[in-house]
Amino acid sequence: MISFLSKAQYEKGSKFWQVEGTFRGSSSSIKNNDFNFYDAESNSHSIGLSFKRAVFKEDYLAKGWSVDYNLFSGKSSVSSPKNESQTYIHNIGVGYFVDKFKPLSKSLAIYGEVNGKIGYSLVNGSPIYTNVDGNNTYASDSYNIGAGVNFGVRYFLKKNLFINGETSLLNLNVSHSTSPSKQTNVYFNTIMNVSSLSISIGKSF
Repeated sequence: MISFLSKAQYEKGSKFWQVEGTFRGSSSSIKNNDFNFYDAESNSHSIGLSFKRAVFKEDYLAKGWSVDYNLFSGKSSVSSPKNESQTYIHNIGVGYFVDKFKPLSKSLAIYGEVNGKIGYSLVNGSPIYTNVDGNNTYASDSYNIGAGVNFGVRYFLKKNLFINGETSLLNLNVSHSTSPSKQTNVYFNTIMNVSSLSISIGKSF
């Protein structure tokens, strides 16, 4: 039986905000002792910050807005011919979401989320070739629109303080580049994987 305290956290008129931070990194290298082969290395990192705020329009049904920013940095190099490149990608997005909650106990609930988002991406690169003179920097940008379905678990640490664990179940994204050439790409993903898991902390009031 769900207690009154638990219901109050999800009843009409209640509000909540939550913040999520992410960090991911990877590196790889190929080493060859043969003269005719080259060595290669690559490293990438990404950091992100997301903020959400919502109001329960009905009991157990919340609607709200989100804002997020992500920075990706990647570097790769090969030894023969010597070649290095550095890429930075800035992503900023604004979204709208609807969460439907199902309390399982006083402090634990599961929820499903449907969301939509629009965003802007800016790519800056600086490839450096030792056998080529001149400035090889480049830049491009794109506009994005997407929608997704997520599944999550909410656990209240205290009366109003909670943590969320969330994963993506379905994701559709359309990206349109305006420079250096116009092109449109469509991405569709229905596979839940470890890289889509996220943890956030929030407060209800």
